Amino acid sequence: MKLPATRTAFLCAAGIALVGCAGAPPVNASGYLLTSDVSGWTSAGGPARHPVTGAPGEEVLRVRWRRLLTEPGLIEYKPQEFASATSGGGRIYVGSRGGWFFALRPRDGEVLWKHAIDGGVSAQPLFLADARIGDDLNPAHATGVVYVGGSDGAMHAFDAATGKERWTYRTKGPIGGAPVYNEGLLYFANGENRVFCLDARTGAWRWQYEREAPDSFTIRGYASPLVFGGRVYAGFSDGYLVALNARVGDVIWARSLAGSTTARFADVDATPVLVDGTLYAASYSAGVYALQPSDGSVRWRYDVEGATTVSVLGDRVYFAATRAGVHCLDKKGHLVWQQALAAQGELSPPTVVDGRWLMVSASDGGSFVVDPPSGRLLQFFDPGHGVTSMPATDGKQIYILTNAGFLYAFALRS
Repeated sequence: MKLPATRTAFLCAAGIALVGCAGAPPVNASGYLLTSDVSGWTSAGGPARHPVTGAPGEEVLRVRWRRLLTEPGLIEYKPQEFASATSGGGRIYVGSRGGWFFALRPRDGEVLWKHAIDGGVSAQPLFLADARIGDDLNPAHATGVVYVGGSDGAMHAFDAATGKERWTYRTKGPIGGAPVYNEGLLYFANGENRVFCLDARTGAWRWQYEREAPDSFTIRGYASPLVFGGRVYAGFSDGYLVALNARVGDVIWARSLAGSTTARFADVDATPVLVDGTLYAASYSAGVYALQPSDGSVRWRYDVEGATTVSVLGDRVYFAATRAGVHCLDKKGHLVWQQALAAQGELSPPTVVDGRWLMVSASDGGSFVVDPPSGRLLQFFDPGHGVTSMPATDGKQIYILTNAGFLYAFALRS
């Protein structure tokens, strides 16, 4: 059974703490508290303000439109939306817990088409414009295909322009991560510790790999596989990261990232990331790892509980952790800064926006914009019910699905 991550914020008396290099004391004056009376923003968000001087942060994002995707239930305590949006072909694609998958117009959120999905959607879709995977192999006629996994365990392929379903492949576990495409094949994982490989054009099964699920409770979260260099890297709830042959699914190596045989939650629910010859992965109990891709040997480990998928920008590694907030490491695993967030709850992986900012969502708070070099909190958006889903961007706008079921589009500061 999947449990939600622990909802405990690591806060100082001022509400926000910035921690420098390892061993340095918190520097509370570098943090920013949140205000809501800022012109140009909704009443629920605005630039952060310095807790001592009152100096404003920066207005990075501005609301353009919002669209209700999920009608509120009559009896629903602390609803959560886990799905994230993706873009392609001049459309925005996003699902919701309400049982619908949408294609929206980016400029105003107008619904172009929608399709019912049993059990709702908690995953991010994948858009492909490649004509080789469509019904019509003429590139001039290609409309693209969008893939999305459902909470009922089905992987769907839709015509991106019309919403017509091309095929469906059904599994026996919820799909909470984005599928991955590589050389005509589609890869994805489900909540039953299985990785699947399908023919991207037809949905035909090619192979699958599975590991035995732990008898104890596990933390809610589903990693997407990483496909690179003829290998599939995937994490599992038993604490293992596994490298598989991408064509046939044979095991190349398997490495335990649990950190301890007595760890209560060993889940590797963070999607692996490979940058500049280093494979980054995270275990809930043991923290962030930098590994050798060829054999899984450990280069370094940063010990923290509840780490998310990492983002790499330049020579810095960014991630969020359940209790300790947003972290920045150098590529040798040393802490550069740490930013705890007020009313955080479950945190999303950091999203790099326009190469200039980081965005992180907090299920008990909202969405935070952070300055990558310093960790300074720049802006905060609180829609009233928190944000669990990961922010997404098409390079022009940011899209955030709130726990109340509203999809917001934000314009980026030029």
